Amino acid sequence: MSVVAVTGASGFIGRYLCPALVEAGHDVVRLGRGDGADRVTDYGRDSLTEALRGVDAAIHLAGRRMTRDDDLMDVAPFWGPNVAIMADIIHAARANGLARIVLASTIGVYGPESGYPYREDARTCPTNAYAFSKVTAEKHLEMLTRRDGPHAVSARLAAVYGDGEKGTPALMTFANRAEAGKPLILKGNPNHRIDQVYVRDAVAGLIACLSTDAKGPINIGGGRAIPVRELAETAARVWGRPAPNEDGATPGPAPDTALDLTRAAEVLDWQPRYDLAAGLADMRAIREMSSEG
Repeated sequence: MSVVAVTGASGFIGRYLCPALVEAGHDVVRLGRGDGADRVTDYGRDSLTEALRGVDAAIHLAGRRMTRDDDLMDVAPFWGPNVAIMADIIHAARANGLARIVLASTIGVYGPESGYPYREDARTCPTNAYAFSKVTAEKHLEMLTRRDGPHAVSARLAAVYGDGEKGTPALMTFANRAEAGKPLILKGNPNHRIDQVYVRDAVAGLIACLSTDAKGPINIGGGRAIPVRELAETAARVWGRPAPNEDGATPGPAPDTALDLTRAAEVLDWQPRYDLAAGLADMRAIREMSSEG
């Protein structure tokens, strides 16, 4: 048993991660800016140093995500909350003797030049400011911990889905429309592929990172890149809805953007347990239980 702090504990992944850590036998300290946090922090150096007292390890989920209003190429809004914060976290971790830091990173650090499937030793090639900030955060973490620790791992997550995720990604849009009984409409290229990982699998991967001797980046994904058409068809099937309407679709070739999970299997003994249909079925069950309760 260890005491694990989770930054961004009230967010989408954090709401699954914290109870899963407890189930795995850890004590959990939920860090956040307000309601629901065990310890409130503004994520400044002094505040983090106080918040991490008595903690053995930390999983860092907090950060700024990209919104529709952001300039895709403007790094400025992401620098402080995603990159510069790493120095404050490591200072606070060392002040409290933490043994391990796990950073939640993203598949977005890769790009077409990285080669397929994406391997951890491939060239990173972020295509927007958010992804650039995450790969820079990884490098900052590695630089800061290289000599004096703590042990650091960056979990590169594929597109995470599940109840509580915002509704703008394609899969969540299809799931929400299917649940509401609205028609599913395919627009753009239905062959575009997305590596999707169910939130429970993502959480299991993050927890596995707490006990590995490996350092550096580790891919955590769904195991394959799924065409948008299949995302819509599976959502329709899980909720018992008609097949998607493809009148607005413009088919064409699409690259494979899957994460290579070999390293996760070797150093974490981890692999995804939920395929797309199983993940959506679990999400539907959670929502139905929530509505009944």
